[in-house]
Amino acid sequence: MNVKKTYIQKKIMTLSIRPDSVAFDVRTDRAGVAKHGGITALFLGCQVNPDLWVPVKKLIWDESGYRMGCVAGVKQAIASSRLWQNYFGLSPIDRISITSSIPPVYACRMPLDRPQEMPVNLPDLGLRADLDDPIAYVARSGGYRQKDDLDVFPELEPDRDGCYRFFFGLSGLHLLADERWLKDTVRAGDRLIVQGRGAIHQPTGNPIGSVPGYIQALVTEHPPNVTLQIEQVNDAFFTKRKLLCSATCRDFTPFTSALYLPIGDLDGNR
Repeated sequence: MNVKKTYIQKKIMTLSIRPDSVAFDVRTDRAGVAKHGGITALFLGCQVNPDLWVPVKKLIWDESGYRMGCVAGVKQAIASSRLWQNYFGLSPIDRISITSSIPPVYACRMPLDRPQEMPVNLPDLGLRADLDDPIAYVARSGGYRQKDDLDVFPELEPDRDGCYRFFFGLSGLHLLADERWLKDTVRAGDRLIVQGRGAIHQPTGNPIGSVPGYIQALVTEHPPNVTLQIEQVNDAFFTKRKLLCSATCRDFTPFTSALYLPIGDLDGNR
């Protein structure tokens, strides 16, 4: 019993966020209320176990600051895992956090205290090298950290065609050992098929990697209305940056099911 308790405590410490992360003040944010290129909010997702991914938090902002709260998916995380019960149970799940800077659980997934990483990595994410927008950065990078099972994904405004287009990388690239195959065979514009979390390279039928949890959820909920393709093949060091992929959603609004609804009054009296 003590061994199990110690493990949970250590895991929670691993998941905890440094309080001294550099603040990103909305009042000096260059993108400001211009919604960061169509991004209206950031969700936090949680891989509870190998078979269960759920959204757990949502972050919104305006000129007055940032508001963060849990969404309904957190209840599944708490019910399914003692670890996440302890992690998310540290405060009431209906509590709304209001701050002038990005909350640490999001900020630690952005290069706020490592600005030199931005111009190096932005082209691999399909963004301009001179873009100074950590929110746009993390919306595409996923904000992954080596020692936890949380990820970031955006809520978007529709484009001029009424579609929602998400950009993401693949994890666990199965064909990474054969760099020549990747460079010689995979092309921008190639379609992907999702089976479970697996991404299948449609032109060859080869499994090529794993999609983020939120992409799997979109495909599972609206299979005929989500189109996936490769946008860029990058000469990147990190696995998740080797391929930049996109998911285009048509004829539905993403993240409107019950799991994504805030538990507390996130909008408040703004």
